[in-house]
Amino acid sequence: MRFALLVVILSLGGGGCSALDTGFQKPDTDEPVDTDDSDTDTTPIDTADTDGDLDDDGFTPEEGDCDDADVRVSPAREEDDGDGKDNDCDGRTDEEWSGFSVGRVDDDGAGSIIVLDTIGRDDDTVNLSNGCGPSWLDHYGDGWVISNNGAAVSMVDSDGTCTDIGDFSDAEVYEYGVWGIATMPDGFGLDGIVLATTVGSLVGVAPDGTITELASWVVDFEDPAAHEFTGVSAAVDPATGEVGLFDYFGGFGTWTAEGGLVVHRKGDYESPTLQTSSGTHRDGGGWYTQGTDATTGAMGIYRFDLDAGDWALVEGWADDTWSPYQVAIDGDSGDFYVTANVSGIFPTVYRIVDESGYAADFFRIETDYAGYFYGIATRYTYGG
Repeated sequence: MRFALLVVILSLGGGGCSALDTGFQKPDTDEPVDTDDSDTDTTPIDTADTDGDLDDDGFTPEEGDCDDADVRVSPAREEDDGDGKDNDCDGRTDEEWSGFSVGRVDDDGAGSIIVLDTIGRDDDTVNLSNGCGPSWLDHYGDGWVISNNGAAVSMVDSDGTCTDIGDFSDAEVYEYGVWGIATMPDGFGLDGIVLATTVGSLVGVAPDGTITELASWVVDFEDPAAHEFTGVSAAVDPATGEVGLFDYFGGFGTWTAEGGLVVHRKGDYESPTLQTSSGTHRDGGGWYTQGTDATTGAMGIYRFDLDAGDWALVEGWADDTWSPYQVAIDGDSGDFYVTANVSGIFPTVYRIVDESGYAADFFRIETDYAGYFYGIATRYTYGG
């Protein structure tokens, strides 16, 4: 990576398993919920509704029911991958979690994407052409879109052919290059657009290479009072189209097409409390990041509390032999998956089991000169 700030965050620790301290609790409901997707529930609309829950499935629209006229649709349902409905209200229809795609760069600079299944087996390794390096990545059609070595946004076909569509190599325009990558689902006015962060802005990159600035902020490492944000990563809530923006020094913001940019927490690069390089959104609500407490050195998974305007630790580990780099989540179980590197030799994906109190290896390459793992993106397959 040729950008100084990028080099800083790529200095990572080692590997191993650790005990975790967990404090996250899933929301409860006192209402009975029908989660049996095998039936043909014909519960009628509650025409005498007094609690705002028209289909009596235990959830109102305010509580996340995306179709209050259908008892087979609510945040408590499991997805039925053949009925053409978003049963679990996560913004996806007929999906099934299928594992992860992980970006890897070998010591010789060769890039690849490793396709993992749900139990950590290597389904496929796709070698990238043209010296492309997947620093951050997301799925796009039948392939991927990547932040290519911090200098370009590139499309990657299923056979590994890598094609630049957005040029961010001009340091006079994009001083820190291009960082985080996320794809916007259709239906929110940005169909087919790739979202990318440039430290100082959120941009949309069209397949034809057109770059549109969606939001910008002041980046001034000489003047802390003027400095506003250090945007290194982005994630999207597929149910609403809201974009979460993650500041390397512990800040957090959101962006919508209608409301623009809102900075919920300003990161402090002089005295950061949390350092992070990626974030993700949890199905049903919540923005999460992996990070390191800059005061104590403790590492963990943090959830942003919008009411308090700060990060709260939900899963933590004390073992300092490995450091988190990028994070993704299995929307079905809520488990977190983190890329890390063991002294640059043993790239590893760790599974942080939700509310269980421990972490475990999910996938690891135990060979010399194995390179580094970087980006990670959740995979889904679609039925129906």
